[in-house]
Amino acid sequence: MRIRILAVSCFLECHNRAQVARQLKVSRRSVNEWVKNYLNTGIDGLKANMNSTNANKLDEHQKQVLYQYIDEFSRSEQGGRLTGLDVQSHIEQQFGIHYHINHVYKVLKNIGLSWITSRSKHPKQSLAAQEDFKKLISKTIATIPVYIPLDTVDIWFQDEARFGQQNTTTRLWAAKGSRPRAVRQQQFEYAYLFGAVCPATGATEALVTPFVNRAAMWQHLKQISEATHSDRYALVIIDGAGWHTDDIAKEFSNLSVLKLPPYSPELNPIEQVWQWLRQHCLANRCFEGYDDIVEQCCRAWNTFIQCKDRVKSLCTRDWANMGKV
Repeated sequence: MRIRILAVSCFLECHNRAQVARQLKVSRRSVNEWVKNYLNTGIDGLKANMNSTNANKLDEHQKQVLYQYIDEFSRSEQGGRLTGLDVQSHIEQQFGIHYHINHVYKVLKNIGLSWITSRSKHPKQSLAAQEDFKKLISKTIATIPVYIPLDTVDIWFQDEARFGQQNTTTRLWAAKGSRPRAVRQQQFEYAYLFGAVCPATGATEALVTPFVNRAAMWQHLKQISEATHSDRYALVIIDGAGWHTDDIAKEFSNLSVLKLPPYSPELNPIEQVWQWLRQHCLANRCFEGYDDIVEQCCRAWNTFIQCKDRVKSLCTRDWANMGKV
């Protein structure tokens, strides 16, 4: 109430609402509303909406109910999405409380929700299988030779990605109101980048090839085997690609492979590495041909691995930490 009276007093002195708003550090809209109410109904007009805001707000139980409603909708497979207007309508129908749309967004933020992009998933994905896989100790014991101590096992994550002239575009800093243009080629030259990281040590291995097959995968595993210290054992987590055959690691004495559950790329932190490479190095550009693609992929990978702390931070998963055994 004090700030409202002060705003009206300043207005009566200078008759400049914008100046009052700047002086009191409040919005011009608020000053307009307070002055209007005062001129129409006097001092009583300044009391408008002062008590209704507190009286008509959601209590803690109602906030929990609202959170559960929105959370369940976000997990639904029926399609569609809730907008701010939908939430505003739901609050009014469910709790009999009317919020301005701007206040609805504040309420959503207050209860721990944000407007974010969803992640895609395969219809056949099994959350139960993913949770079972995260019991990595038992999986490791069943995979590695019985004489290998668990505290000597290094967990590696491995994957392949295609990079080429069918490139991606990303967000950019640019002038407000503009829509900057970024080059996107329509040619079809590409290369495959085999990448592997050990989050515990920050070690990495990579290989660029013009195609993917069992021979290229074997060569990549050979690199990982050679990079593993003589007193350590490597467990390489891979997906179920056709060239990831069950017997591909049988020639290596210090390495085994463990396959992820089907349709579970989010369990492999290498997916985030590919995103980092695209966002920071390879997007928004042209490639002259295959040799240029190989060169730029190598530069991007080397840029990423320059900082071991970045490798560890991006790829570490609590459920894949053998140090907690």
